[in-house]
Amino acid sequence: MSRNHQYRILFLFLYVLGACGVVWLFHFPYILSICLVLLVPSVINFLWLRHARARVLIFSLVSAFIFAPPVELAARLANAWDVQSVFPRIFGLVPLENMLFAFLNFLWALSFYEYFIDKDHAQRHLSRYFKFLVGLYVIFAGVIFSLYFYDSTTVSLQYMILAVIVLFIPALLIFGHRPALIKKTLIPTLFFALVFFVYEIVSLLVGSWWWPGEYVFPVMLFGHTFPIDDIIIWYFVSTPVLIGGYEFFADDDK
Repeated sequence: MSRNHQYRILFLFLYVLGACGVVWLFHFPYILSICLVLLVPSVINFLWLRHARARVLIFSLVSAFIFAPPVELAARLANAWDVQSVFPRIFGLVPLENMLFAFLNFLWALSFYEYFIDKDHAQRHLSRYFKFLVGLYVIFAGVIFSLYFYDSTTVSLQYMILAVIVLFIPALLIFGHRPALIKKTLIPTLFFALVFFVYEIVSLLVGSWWWPGEYVFPVMLFGHTFPIDDIIIWYFVSTPVLIGGYEFFADDDK
C-alpha cells in the first residue's frame, strides 16, 4: 500500500473521530449523525474511485433497497436493536434512518475495499452472477414479508439466529469457494471495526440507538447494554461477507 493511501486511511479515521466528537458534544439526532459521521467520508472515498463507481453504487443500492428492509424488519420484531427516528417507520417498525445507514455502510465499505485493496480496476460490466444475487434478495425479502403478513411472530428472529442466516452461512459458502479472498478483507474489516466501535459508543451515549433485546454475551457499558454479539457479527463478520458477496456477484471473483 502506498504512502498516499496510508495517509488517506488515516485522514478518513481522524475525520470519523472528529465527527463523532462533534456528535457527542452537541447531541445531534441520529439522522444528522449519520450524515456527519458516515455520509461525508463515504462520498469522499467513493469519489476517489475512477473505474469501480458504477458497480459499487449499483451493488449498494440494490442491497439497501431489497436486502436491508427485511433484515431490519426481522430484527425489530425481535427487538434486537432500536434507534432514534424522526420519520414515519415502514409498517410502524422499520426506521428509514437505518435504510440510509445500511446504504452508506455498503457504499463506504465497498468504496474503501476497491480503492485501497482491489486497485479500482476497470471492468466493463457487472458479473453475470449479479442477477442471481438480485434473485436471492427478492426471494429472501418475499419470504420475510410474506411470513410477516401471515404471522409476524414467525420472523421475530433473535440477533444471533438472524446473523447465522444472513451472514455466517453466506460466509461459509463464499470463503469456502474462494479462501484466498479472506486476506483481502482484513484491512477493511479492521478499519471499519474501529469506525463502528467509535460511532456506536457515541451513539449509545447520546441516545441515537440502543440494545433492548436478549443476547448471548451482553455486557454493561457506561450504564447501557452492549452485546458482544454485535462486535462479533457486525464488526468482524459483516464486512468480510459484504466484500466476498460483492466480489462473487458483482466483481471478478478474485
